[in-house]
Amino acid sequence: MNPLLLDAPLFVEVATHRSFSKAAEALDLGVSTVSRRIRLLEKKLGNPLFLRDTHSVRITDAGELLLEHCKSIMSTADNALESFSRNMQQPSGRIRVSMYADVYYGAMQGVFSAFLDAYPEIQLNIHFFEDSPGILSESYDVILRQGPLPDSSLVAKKLFTIAPAVYASPKLLEKYPAPVIPQDLRHMPCITLSRFGSVWELRCDDKVSVVHTTPQFIVNSALLVQELVLGGHGVGLLRENAAASHEASGQIVRLLPQWHVPTHDLFIMVGSHQVPRRVRVFVDYMAKHFL
Repeated sequence: MNPLLLDAPLFVEVATHRSFSKAAEALDLGVSTVSRRIRLLEKKLGNPLFLRDTHSVRITDAGELLLEHCKSIMSTADNALESFSRNMQQPSGRIRVSMYADVYYGAMQGVFSAFLDAYPEIQLNIHFFEDSPGILSESYDVILRQGPLPDSSLVAKKLFTIAPAVYASPKLLEKYPAPVIPQDLRHMPCITLSRFGSVWELRCDDKVSVVHTTPQFIVNSALLVQELVLGGHGVGLLRENAAASHEASGQIVRLLPQWHVPTHDLFIMVGSHQVPRRVRVFVDYMAKHFL
């Protein structure tokens, strides 16, 4: 390492106090240590930095020139440490997030705004995907996606569970009789979400029924599934919490209520345990919010 980077603080203290003993006291070092290191620095630079006698220490012209550079170096270092300290107290910077658009609008609206209120120095870059939120790479810091997890090496925290159920509108049930058993769904138009496919698994106690549906529509947005179900265009799997208000108003009806569709957990994932603090506080905030 350049000796100037190590000895600049010693040099500046001696130049400021015009005294080796006072500089040593300020630095909490021995006088002999300060004197020795300044002499080594002078030897490396090939120029005397101080004129010494028994009563005083005077800086040379070369020393005056070096002093300005050292002050600049130390100011830059102080600013870097201050900036780092501020960042540790209040995280800042950009976080790149990838997730399903319909998951956010269906279950998470408002959470990002609340996070930015709590951490105003952080910027969120949100990338919404319909078919797949991608994989962790240089493009994203965080991914939110439904399980199962694509890669066991990822560090994941569960945020919440999505519980779908089978729904249809009264308008559709005017044309088709309500199903009594899951296999009756095969004879009804269905609206399927492309990422889950057209094969639905329903469970009742220890019974399992696998239904190969007849898709009337195949779409890549859960919000569009809901819209089409409300419009009477087919049977669809909707999140129970998202469907609750529509069911209460009579716009839709839950079919086969004794049968349950397997739930899906939503995870927030990062590439490793060692992430920047801004990413860590984001992950922790999301996890705490949905506890």
